[in-house]
Amino acid sequence: MKQFVVIGLGRFGSNLAKALYKLGNQVLALDNDRKVVEDIKDYVTDAIIADARDIKVLSEFIDDDVDVVIVASGDNIEMSVLTVLYLKDLGVKHIIAKAKSEDHGKILASLGVNEVIFPEKDLAARLAEKLTQSSLISHIPLAPEYSIFEIATPDRFIGKTLAELQLRNKYGVSVIGIKDVLYDKINIVPDPNYKFGPDTAMIILCKTDEFHNLKLK
Repeated sequence: MKQFVVIGLGRFGSNLAKALYKLGNQVLALDNDRKVVEDIKDYVTDAIIADARDIKVLSEFIDDDVDVVIVASGDNIEMSVLTVLYLKDLGVKHIIAKAKSEDHGKILASLGVNEVIFPEKDLAARLAEKLTQSSLISHIPLAPEYSIFEIATPDRFIGKTLAELQLRNKYGVSVIGIKDVLYDKINIVPDPNYKFGPDTAMIILCKTDEFHNLKLK
């Protein structure tokens, strides 16, 4: 179980806080709007009415046990920047912050934010990717260069083994899992002699910029 603090309970912050809590994490949600705090209090570990621009207030709720702080108040640039500054002063190890624009993102990065996110931009990119790649089921960015993709197993793979297909040698991808779609079970790091059956999906690791050029079908 991890401990998260979500600061800023707009649409993005609220949904993120609820999702983290639903996954079994401890979540403290902060906002200076009483109504949004009241609305979320039953869906997180704790919800506090607080102004994140006050370092004394932040110091009351954030300690060394907190794993990640997410600054979701991206629409208010002043609040976002001041909050990040104070979190750095408090020694928070991992900060994720929502940015309103590219310039805002650059400022946050220069302040030492571990990860700057652009929710709408990222969502649009993922949707475009999914619409372009009809076999793509899901995509998880792993690092600036690599990603994990879940794709429908091509028909021509059925009845063949991983050893026969030689996917790493031919395409530069590593198959790290095979998912049985009907029974929702995953075979992690399958044996080279694994033979593909129908109704399966492949979980592969490859370079992000090379995925679109894969010709697996």
